[in-house]
Amino acid sequence: MILILGFIILLILGVPIGITIGLATIIGFVGSGISLQTAVQNMFSGVNSFTLMAIPFFVFAGDIMLKGGASKRLVDFANKLLGWITGGLPITAIISSMFFAALSGSSPATVASVGGIMIPNLIDNKYPKRFSVGLLCAAGSLGIIIPPSITMMTYGVVAEESISDLFIAAILPGLFIGLTLMVFSYIYSRKHRQEKSEFPKLMEVLKAFGKAFFSILMPVIVLGGIYFGFATPTEAAAVAIIYSLLISVFVYREIKFKDILTISKKSVVTSAMIMFVIANSKIFSWYLTFEQVPVRIAENILSIGSSPIVILLVINLFLLLVGMVMDPSAAVLILTPLLLPIVVNIGVDPIHFGVIMIVNLALGMLTPPFGLNLFVASGISKMPISGVIRGTLPFVAILIFTLLVITFVPQLSLMLIS
Repeated sequence: MILILGFIILLILGVPIGITIGLATIIGFVGSGISLQTAVQNMFSGVNSFTLMAIPFFVFAGDIMLKGGASKRLVDFANKLLGWITGGLPITAIISSMFFAALSGSSPATVASVGGIMIPNLIDNKYPKRFSVGLLCAAGSLGIIIPPSITMMTYGVVAEESISDLFIAAILPGLFIGLTLMVFSYIYSRKHRQEKSEFPKLMEVLKAFGKAFFSILMPVIVLGGIYFGFATPTEAAAVAIIYSLLISVFVYREIKFKDILTISKKSVVTSAMIMFVIANSKIFSWYLTFEQVPVRIAENILSIGSSPIVILLVINLFLLLVGMVMDPSAAVLILTPLLLPIVVNIGVDPIHFGVIMIVNLALGMLTPPFGLNLFVASGISKMPISGVIRGTLPFVAILIFTLLVITFVPQLSLMLIS
């Protein structure tokens, strides 16, 4: 109770989530008479991991590609390829978001980068502003689902599961969500008779592909290296840095050597924030285990009924509510030790549950009150938050449908790793 009350009070006071987790846990340590030396040891061991090195590497590689002009080349290629079909422009936005998600591993970065180009483009082509903004919010949520995902790596570390398997397991669910959004966009565009662009000349498509080729190749190299066993996620992340530097400096020539220091500073700050939260979550998890909190929560949830369907629905609802008020990485760090024993007890594969959890929390990125994608899209489009929220409502319904399919069709996540 001391831990929970301290946590709630600190959150209400607006204390950053990393400090809230650590300080509330230390209050619990003092209340239970546990030595604070245990906290220091657990914080150090929590970040002393070769696997965790992949997080700052992927953050740095994503920042380089974001600054290096990858997004506009991806958008231009997708538009040349698909802009002529019904719903081609929104489908272009979705595919561009999927590609950029595989470069950045971040949902808000995907909305900012692709949305900055596609939202004005969609509006200029007479798509309603709410539809345009809602679409990019939803497509941007793929940033933490499609690998390499920083949030997925965080889950792998906490759950002690293979990050390579988690990346592979997220591929088909990510594609399924993207395809569902494309089908909706096609139906919407056909119903409202939206204009299409002219059929492109072959040379225009090839030229756009040539410009985007090196951007498209990066996720192929990274994920291919992991999938075929040539590299661990950490090694693949290091390769991603070298590759992104080479193409941004020498091929696209949009980054000068003097810019690398500025990008590095931004990446260091982002990585330090993530690692600080992970370190504090380690002592949080240790304390919960010490007090047998996961066991008690599991007993209470299991008392609802023995049906795995009911339990999974309750957990999904809980995660959706948490996603509305908490950052995905922080939610993974706090809730994985609590929920994983429950789902394992009812026969759910930990890899499959990782995908379920990330999709739930991705939904939280476009739901009020604290959905970060909403604020990013509002800033880009100059639309009030209330309007952005109304624009996302149909897409939230679509993503809930895909979440239920992913939850109750485990083969979609496990097919490629079985």
